[in-house]
Amino acid sequence: MARQSRKRGKKEDAKVSEKKDEPAEVEAAETAAEADSEAPRWPLFYNMPVPLSLERHGDRSINLERRFGFAANTNMVPVNMQEFSRVAIAYPIVFTESAPASAIAILGLRQGQNLFVDDAGAWDGGVYVPAYVRRYPFIFSTGQEDEQLVLCVDEADDLIVDGTGAENTQAIYDGEEASETIKKMLEFCAAFHRQSLATREFVDELESRDLFRPGTVTITNESGEQFNLRGFRIVDETKFNALPDEAFLEFRRKGWLHAITSHLVSVQNLAALGFRSKAAE
Repeated sequence: MARQSRKRGKKEDAKVSEKKDEPAEVEAAETAAEADSEAPRWPLFYNMPVPLSLERHGDRSINLERRFGFAANTNMVPVNMQEFSRVAIAYPIVFTESAPASAIAILGLRQGQNLFVDDAGAWDGGVYVPAYVRRYPFIFSTGQEDEQLVLCVDEADDLIVDGTGAENTQAIYDGEEASETIKKMLEFCAAFHRQSLATREFVDELESRDLFRPGTVTITNESGEQFNLRGFRIVDETKFNALPDEAFLEFRRKGWLHAITSHLVSVQNLAALGFRSKAAE
């Protein structure tokens, strides 16, 4: 069983709502994963994650032909501060309204629509795929000890296949040890976890300094269809620029200034989603 000894942070989900017979209303929200051991609630994408083990997965493989059909029906995913600069090239980055706030990338203007995944499950070529998406079907869960994180895999997805040795697959175990692919995924999930905790600190600081303002925007695509996006927040530039000098120095020391700049630039991508929406029809 693959384990990592680190503290676990909260996992967020993002969802949208759409009203019929009106301009589409896109609302950002979050749902923290619940800790009920009898009926655990897993975050976005995950349905049947179980701990990796030689007994259960010794004769199974992971499909190396990455397909993202599992993400085709969501229009928002959580993003970490460390990837803001790459996310901002293609996606709007906003913050949820409910506490604790989360950073999310908007992927589409309609409920259940990801404008970056095609019918074959391929992500738009050349566009950065958020780390939250690339982590799937793996995820950390708490073990029996509070400090212990266990690498789990979602067996509900066809990325995990029976047998070993098939073309374009990699065995999960190499003998009695996790394969190199799984070891790399363990490292990836560990890095993702650390970045999530750092992002939590960053967003909490923005919240505590009251630097958010409500975000509402109406987007009209080339066919004349309107989308009203609401229920999210963005950084208030006026309040941010009014921060005392010592706060700016703290933000610079922690690498937060670049994250805020990337976020503010990324909001311009909201209009671009309207053009993608037209092209996807």
